[in-house]
Amino acid sequence: MITLPSLNELPSKWNEIRERLETDFSTGLEALLHEYFTEHEAKQLEQDFIDSIGCAPEEYVRIRRTIRLLETRYPNSPNELTVAALATPLGEMLAVFGGKGLCLLEFVGQKQLEQEITAVQKALHGQFIFQENEQTQLLRQELDLYFQGRLKVFATPLEMIGTAFQQQVWNALLTIPYGETRSYKEQAQQLGNPKAIRAVAAANGQNKVSILIPCHRVIGSDGKLTGYAGGLNRKQSLLALERGEVQTALF
Repeated sequence: MITLPSLNELPSKWNEIRERLETDFSTGLEALLHEYFTEHEAKQLEQDFIDSIGCAPEEYVRIRRTIRLLETRYPNSPNELTVAALATPLGEMLAVFGGKGLCLLEFVGQKQLEQEITAVQKALHGQFIFQENEQTQLLRQELDLYFQGRLKVFATPLEMIGTAFQQQVWNALLTIPYGETRSYKEQAQQLGNPKAIRAVAAANGQNKVSILIPCHRVIGSDGKLTGYAGGLNRKQSLLALERGEVQTALF
């Protein structure tokens, strides 16, 4: 199961909001904070969350909502989707496998994860089941080796959930060698449509399988890091790992 951060270390002055967050997170966080606090107090709550819990309030809420989605029973969804939580040096990740392979691998708490889970469920008509099998074991082993700098090519089978164009873009990502980067422009040119830079960038942003489908290897034409759902710090760390610039112990 995904790890839900404990709020026990949150300062006692936030007890009322803590109880709300632990029992009812259906209300949007922004509206909830507006109901309880001034702008200054909301900023202080966020800082206290980060200092004592290790994440921002909105990330905590996203984790709770993700857990709820995975625990939901879906009528008329006969297929079983294997789910696993995986620890990595850059944070916990959620993996979902369909009948053909890995269809989702994202950092827990990141934006868009709820939408991606819903998209996978609808596409594969599945129920989420936390369990261990040969697929999850292989992925764990490969991610461990990857973060040790000892694995460059993954053998875990993939099942891409997206439009034909998105899958075309994601397949192009798979051709970017370990330790190298491409610009969105170069990716569009590779696909034979040099004017489709924005469409290519949007498709990269819809990639549901982090690391294995390496959208972190795509950067701006000026060499700057841009757009990564897992956060630019993680993108920078992944690129540094692949270039042999840092040790994973430093992450």
